[in-house]
Amino acid sequence: MLTQKKVILPVRKRPPLQEIEAQAQKEESIPKALDLLRKLLKDDPRSAAKRLVNKFEKKIAQDEKQNRRVEELLVYEKDGQARGFKSIAGVDEAGRGPLAGPVVAAAVIFPPDSSLNGLDDSKKLTENKREELFPKIHERAMSVGVGWASSVEIDQLNIYRAAQLAMERAIEALAVKPDYLLTDAMPLPRLSTIPQKPIIHGDALSASIAAASIIAKVTRDRHMMKLHEKYPAYGFENHKGYGTAEHLEALKEQGICLEHRLTFAPVMETLSQKAPGGPYGFWSQKLQLAESFSELQKVGLQIKRAALPYLSAEELERLRELFRGKREQWERKP
Repeated sequence: MLTQKKVILPVRKRPPLQEIEAQAQKEESIPKALDLLRKLLKDDPRSAAKRLVNKFEKKIAQDEKQNRRVEELLVYEKDGQARGFKSIAGVDEAGRGPLAGPVVAAAVIFPPDSSLNGLDDSKKLTENKREELFPKIHERAMSVGVGWASSVEIDQLNIYRAAQLAMERAIEALAVKPDYLLTDAMPLPRLSTIPQKPIIHGDALSASIAAASIIAKVTRDRHMMKLHEKYPAYGFENHKGYGTAEHLEALKEQGICLEHRLTFAPVMETLSQKAPGGPYGFWSQKLQLAESFSELQKVGLQIKRAALPYLSAEELERLRELFRGKREQWERKP
């Protein structure tokens, strides 16, 4: 009896998935690449083939989510455009809370209906992501302006008004004059001739405000890194001037530097402990060293805003006498 031999058909060799993915990558869009993959891998039993298709499906889902986010961030800009505004500037600041360093503001004008993937409130982004977006914002924007208010101006004006001043300077620095302002919850009365809309949490709701928050944050952080080189004992490279445990400990050990905001309570408390003669000695010296009447007035305002809780009635009266004496000197000058 003859036995029938079993015929084994050769398994069709499938192309490597790496080649298939490379072929899909040549398509003009991710959706078209996915369509090609689904066609080529329709009957492919390899588990890696399914993972490859899933990879492109997730990419499309991520892109769709990002596109929705971009559209959400353009709501206020599109509303302004619908009202006839052409140059809409988003404005925000960074550095209202720290004990040292300036407050920095930025203003950004994007072309109409334009934005940038990845924009968000700068505080929600990593340092690397902010640094990545920083040059892209400059490339995409019609204009970017930056403004500063120093620690001295913060003490003279108060932090709220100093932040407004920095924002005003950022708007003035724009190469394109804005006809509408979107600000992060802060009205700018001195620019009332320009229509404006303060938006609570605007850095998370508006593309141009989000971009401004990133420009302001990166600019200020870079500046604080430079200040670290000048004042390495305070750790500015780590905390950027905020009142962290490291910073407060450095204040106790080192006292203050020229970049500290004297009107902020932890700094004044350090003055009480570290300055020769305490707060009275510190402020009397500042009055004596005033080189102009305007500088004398500024020191007097700083004392009024920052030092009163730390001075006795007798010390305060002596400072007033010193102030009046210096003022009379300047008034007698021609």
